[in-house]
Amino acid sequence: MYSRRARRGLSPVIGTVLLVAIAVLLASVAAYVAFGAAERNEPAPEVTLEIEPADRPAAYDLRLTNGERLDGEQVELRGAADERALAPRDLLAGDAVTVFPTEERLRVVWFGEYDASYVLREFEVDPGVPEADAACPWVQRETSGGTSSVSVKNTVVDCDVVTDGNVDLEVNGVVVGRVESENNDVSVDNGQRTVYGPVAAGGSVDIDDSNVTGSVTAGDDIAVDGAEIWGDVRASDVDLDTATVHGSVVSANQVALDGVTVHGHVYAPSLSCTDSPTIDGQSCSSYTPKDPDDY
Repeated sequence: MYSRRARRGLSPVIGTVLLVAIAVLLASVAAYVAFGAAERNEPAPEVTLEIEPADRPAAYDLRLTNGERLDGEQVELRGAADERALAPRDLLAGDAVTVFPTEERLRVVWFGEYDASYVLREFEVDPGVPEADAACPWVQRETSGGTSSVSVKNTVVDCDVVTDGNVDLEVNGVVVGRVESENNDVSVDNGQRTVYGPVAAGGSVDIDDSNVTGSVTAGDDIAVDGAEIWGDVRASDVDLDTATVHGSVVSANQVALDGVTVHGHVYAPSLSCTDSPTIDGQSCSSYTPKDPDDY
């Protein structure tokens, strides 16, 4: 039989063994959690990105110069007018996308699975968009949560203006972002100011003496007079007067050009030309429009 002294000597040994066992167990659990999470996190793509000023107002071209495919749905551009400018597309080596910085620091942030995120590249830029007077809370209030019509006048709005009602940009009304009426019309007559983003409408779009740095699309017709459009123009019917389109013009019915320069092509069943417009460097009178299905 053990003596009382022997039992007292055995107790510290057992306690030490238990503490070591607990420590080993905790270390194993921590290692499993850490390495398991690391295995689940999707690694950031290995890409080389560069940026340079573009040929449109306040714009920069963000270019993927080397590396693997970059899924635009997983990228946000922090400090740009449209943080989701890459969302509809993938970038391959040599591809570029136009961005409009609103801050002096532009960060390209990639989001993977399990809440992983990485800053792929950070750029110092010179934002050329005007200083904002209002932001997204203003849009939510003025559109009643995206349901009513809105007028932007003598205000620079740094937010997408998207609503179910009509959207009117009047004198000195500027939007740094997307302008869209989902089921009605958009009118832009802001005194030769600029919309820093695309313009879209479920109904019609009317642009007078204004500039749009993105595309212009409409479910019905588009009328443009004295404007410069830096993207494509797409609608059922398109009527352009004394305008410059840096992209292409697409219509399901007819395109009418009056003193217009189109740097891209025209895709339409019918084309009318007045006052010597040009298309892709050619005279409109000798140009054959392309099939809209080929756009």
